[in-house]
Amino acid sequence: MDGFGRRLRATRAFAAERGWTFAASGREEDALLDRLRGEPFHLPGRPPDAFPYPVLGRHRHRLSDVMRGAYRDRSAVVFAYTREQEILDDGFGRRGRENSGHWVAALLDLPAPVPRLQVTPRTPVPPARPGVTIGDPRVDGRFHVHADDPAWAGGALRDLAAVLLDGPALAWRISGTAILTWAPALLTPGVPLDQVDATLDRLATIAGRLVSLV
Repeated sequence: MDGFGRRLRATRAFAAERGWTFAASGREEDALLDRLRGEPFHLPGRPPDAFPYPVLGRHRHRLSDVMRGAYRDRSAVVFAYTREQEILDDGFGRRGRENSGHWVAALLDLPAPVPRLQVTPRTPVPPARPGVTIGDPRVDGRFHVHADDPAWAGGALRDLAAVLLDGPALAWRISGTAILTWAPALLTPGVPLDQVDATLDRLATIAGRLVSLV
């Protein structure tokens, strides 16, 4: 409990220094998740011919450490997210388990809609659906790209190549009038406060370039 209390106090103080609001629990944030359709909050449906196991039950969301406020003249939200999936039968006789995944996410509002676009780092696991290439081998070799308008996305991401390739590979998505990034929470619960400003800076830079190209 001491560690939990210290984290809450540090996060509350971090938000207060910036004039942001802070909520330890995100129970009233269902509308936010509905707005941010896609991973990691909403998994693609299983095709009807998929292998029958595991048999899945309830799927629950939980938000915590929710901070809201202004950042570089944009509205920002930063939060920790937990997804819990009930497993009724995993195919090996084990029932009633839950798998939990933990992420940290941040978003900035955009002044105008931008075509839907998602950029995620390449991993050994192929994406659930095929993406597009943009014609820059440095970007194509490092990221999966999914876009409603591939031609526009290609031009925009070629223009953004220097930003995308500078620093750690960032997963991000345009959802309507918001740009969102997310990353697995691997070490400690809650929001890594020492990374918030750098992450929002990169989002703001990407958002500014994209909006200018619409």
